[in-house]
Amino acid sequence: MIRADVRRVVQPLLLLILLVPAACKRQVVEVRPTIPLVREILSDRSDPRARLLREAMVRPASDIAIIGTEYACERLAEQFYFRDLQDNVDARPLSDGLPDFAGETFDCIEDSGDYAAVLQTSGEEELRRQTVLRVLAALDTTAHISPYDLEGLSSKARSKLVILADPFLAEYGGFDVDTLLRSTGCDVPVVSPIELMIDEAFDQGKRGDLSVAILCAPQYAASGIYERIFARKAGARGLKGATCVVAGVEQRDSLLRHFLYQYVEEGNTKPLDAVLIDDLSVNPDSLKIELAGIVSVMNESSMTYGRLIPRDFFFLDAFDEVADHCYAYLRANNLFTHNIAKPKVSIYRAARRPDAEDGSIILIPGSYVHN
Repeated sequence: MIRADVRRVVQPLLLLILLVPAACKRQVVEVRPTIPLVREILSDRSDPRARLLREAMVRPASDIAIIGTEYACERLAEQFYFRDLQDNVDARPLSDGLPDFAGETFDCIEDSGDYAAVLQTSGEEELRRQTVLRVLAALDTTAHISPYDLEGLSSKARSKLVILADPFLAEYGGFDVDTLLRSTGCDVPVVSPIELMIDEAFDQGKRGDLSVAILCAPQYAASGIYERIFARKAGARGLKGATCVVAGVEQRDSLLRHFLYQYVEEGNTKPLDAVLIDDLSVNPDSLKIELAGIVSVMNESSMTYGRLIPRDFFFLDAFDEVADHCYAYLRANNLFTHNIAKPKVSIYRAARRPDAEDGSIILIPGSYVHN
């Protein structure tokens, strides 16, 4: 029998123990909440989209999806189409006359607009939502023959790998896509060229105060998107001293010399550990040749710019990084089709579904012409 004085102490303690879980539950706060669309899909296992993700098996016969603007998708697919840097039998770094991605099909899911404009006019949540919708479309087998085909009278292969070809899609929608796929057990990888390149820069640089320049298309230079991604990646590694400068590629002749001139003119004095290239129109080899001339002691330019280029300086190219990553992933998991044929490219355009008011999309063929 519990004495009255002990009971007076024990009862409040029991009550406190019972209340603690409830109190903790009420105070749980998501570190980064996902968007309503993702929460809606995850809240109902019978949701067709949740079922789609649970059933999205990674198979060799599936396609590789590229999601982004028309230019980025088609230029990226073109470079994948012609890439021949490795032996298709043993993966040695040797051209063998057969494209590295022979037998593969690249599904370009394109938008004619600009994602920065979506962010400005419709807000962050809508851009995140549109990213998720495009990844869901890549993993689906349904396609539509026109913007007015509500049933989906055509079909496409599922994707075994998805590439977010635009930095805005990766930065704003990548977290929601990752949350959705992980939560449904979908193991289809979704990769971003710029993120792969920045990660490689940190891995290769091995310095906490890494200093890089990122060369990109002019329309992205002033948007702040690259600085945002770089800062997030550096923060995740605890690299407080890492810095980057971003420059738009506005001319092709003497590109590197022009950039270094502007770098100095703007008062920058910190040596650059690397130049990262995220512009599909720039040939990295041409920059390497140009750099050799700039820093040569036979040229006067070495006195001005040589101090900015340390001995362990390196270039990285976004296409090379994503192509190497995709090739290694497909080979390691035996996911190549092994068909001895040239790669194929299929073009789809993301169109607003006409019978929906929530901004849902359908995929129509890129060849569709309105009559």
